[in-house]
Amino acid sequence: MNKKITNQRFAFISLAKIEPSEYQRKTKSSQVNSIVKNFDEAKLGTLTVSQRDGKYFIIDGAHRLSALRTLKYTHAPCEVLTGLTYEQEAEYFRTQGNDKRALKPLDLFNAGLIAEDEKCLRINEIVKANSFTIGFDYKNFFHIGAIHALFLIADDYGFETLDHTLCLIANTWTGISKATSGACLLGVAEFVHRYGIAEFDKRLGYSFSEIWFEYKESTRKSQTSDKARKNFCRILVEFYNKGLGGKSKKRLVWEN
Repeated sequence: MNKKITNQRFAFISLAKIEPSEYQRKTKSSQVNSIVKNFDEAKLGTLTVSQRDGKYFIIDGAHRLSALRTLKYTHAPCEVLTGLTYEQEAEYFRTQGNDKRALKPLDLFNAGLIAEDEKCLRINEIVKANSFTIGFDYKNFFHIGAIHALFLIADDYGFETLDHTLCLIANTWTGISKATSGACLLGVAEFVHRYGIAEFDKRLGYSFSEIWFEYKESTRKSQTSDKARKNFCRILVEFYNKGLGGKSKKRLVWEN
C-alpha cells in the first residue's frame, strides 16, 4: 500500500494569497468572461490549492479564480493540499481528471429537459414531431445520437431549418441508419439553408448509398464541422443536378 504523503483540509482562503503555477494552462479571457457573465455562486465548487513554502499555489480552478477576482471577491472556498513538492503538484494537475467520468451529451440533454431549458425542450419537441427520439442506437434509424449536430443546426440555422431537415430525412431515407448521422444531418441542414426543400425527396430519394460513398471518399482526412457539412451539401447538390440539362432552371448552383 502506498504511503500517503498528501494531507487535505478545506478552508476559505484569501484570493490575494493564491499564486499561479507554471504548469497551468494559459488562462483564456473568453472563458473567464463567460464565468463572470453567468456567475452562480452555488456552482462555484472549491478551488484546489497546494500549500507550499508558506504560500498557496492554484492547481485546479485558475479560470474561476480570475472570475472571482473580476467580481471583487476577496475569499474563496478551497481544498488545501499539503505535503506536495512542486513536481508532485504538476503530476496532480496532469492526472486530476483520471478518475472522473465526464458527462456525455445525452446526460446533459436529459438534464436540460428536466431543468426545462428552452432550447432542449424545443429541440426535443421537433425531434418527436418528426417521429424520432434522441438516444444512442446507431442501427436504429429513428434514434438520433448526434445530439451535438441537432444543437449546431438550431444555433446556426434556427428551429425551422431543424424541423425541415428532420422531415426531409424521414421522408427521403426512412430506415437508413446513416441518414441520421451527424454528417448527414448537418449536410442536409446546409442544403435546406441554401436551397430550401423543393423536390429534395424526389431527386435524392434513391441515391443515399452513392451519396454516402462519395462523402466518405472525399473526407479521408479529418475536417472541421463546418467543412464537413459544406462538403456533404456539395455532394447533395451534385446528385440533385444529375439528369437535369445544363440550361434547366431546376439546376442548383454550388458556391463554396
